[in-house]
Amino acid sequence: MNKDNFNRSIDNINVPVEKLKAREKTAIFQAKKKRKVGRTTKQSILVACGLCISLLGSGFVSTGMAEALSNIPLIGPIYKDFRDIASDKIEHDQLTTVIDKQDSKNGLTMTVKEAAYDGSRLIVTVVYTGEKELSMEEEIFGFNYITINGQPVKPAIGSTGQDDINSKTIIEHHQFTFSNYNEYGDEIEIAVHGEDLFGYEGKLKVSFPLKKIKGDVIKYYPEVTTKTVDEVYTLTADKVIFSPLSTRIDLTIDYPAEMDDNDSWPWFDFYVVDDSGHIYDKLKLQAGMAVGNYGHHMVLTLPPMDTIPKSFTLKPSHLNNEGFSEEVKELELVVPINKSK
Repeated sequence: MNKDNFNRSIDNINVPVEKLKAREKTAIFQAKKKRKVGRTTKQSILVACGLCISLLGSGFVSTGMAEALSNIPLIGPIYKDFRDIASDKIEHDQLTTVIDKQDSKNGLTMTVKEAAYDGSRLIVTVVYTGEKELSMEEEIFGFNYITINGQPVKPAIGSTGQDDINSKTIIEHHQFTFSNYNEYGDEIEIAVHGEDLFGYEGKLKVSFPLKKIKGDVIKYYPEVTTKTVDEVYTLTADKVIFSPLSTRIDLTIDYPAEMDDNDSWPWFDFYVVDDSGHIYDKLKLQAGMAVGNYGHHMVLTLPPMDTIPKSFTLKPSHLNNEGFSEEVKELELVVPINKSK
């Protein structure tokens, strides 16, 4: 079966998307809440992918991926295969920095090919090559993680996607949206760590400095608010930041103090509509919670934009008792893009 026929067959499969999203959301929600008690975990490379990456990753040798890899060291086009929210902008404006540094141990080589950083997001592309086949079904589960300035990244949003180029080559895509814009400054020190990966024993590490992408960053502070009629929940749009790798919306969600005490604070889903009617949802929107705020500080990430809209309308929803998404009309919020500082 060729790739086009395979993709058409996938489109015909009846997937219970709402239930899958509900299951994923529950898992992420619980993981976020564990931060409250200070638990830190290292992600297994087998479970680091989000549901979206798991469902949409090719799982076979992608023609575009193979062509991209053959053009090493410049492999910017691979971001489309991983459905990165900034893939078109990355490819068109050549936003990545070529790293091309590697470490080897016991027959496995980890090569950091490219990276990009704009103060709000970090993207790192890694290629693994082995003297023998790389096993995705490991007897001993390995793990990898990324540090910034010597500390593990604790982002508002993060995921890792993988694809095999051939039996001895795997390409990996890491992406993070930070809890706060520019919390790491204009130049950072990155390190990619790996241990016992793909059936190989040993520790790997590649370190490199990375500068922020040069480009316009435009900030708006609309500070508009809405609340439910019973005043249980209040939603405020604090900031909208347009940067090379994303459009970022920072929200404050207020809720009764007892929800913090019993760890039952809410997590709303959103989709966003701009003043021209363009809808940002699914692969065009990511959402996450800032670290240490227990659900008060939410971050929405949209694709980067060359033309700034006049406004965004935020459409929140939550899971009802049956596990399906239900809009919360009372918290719908129009965010004007007209107040900068």
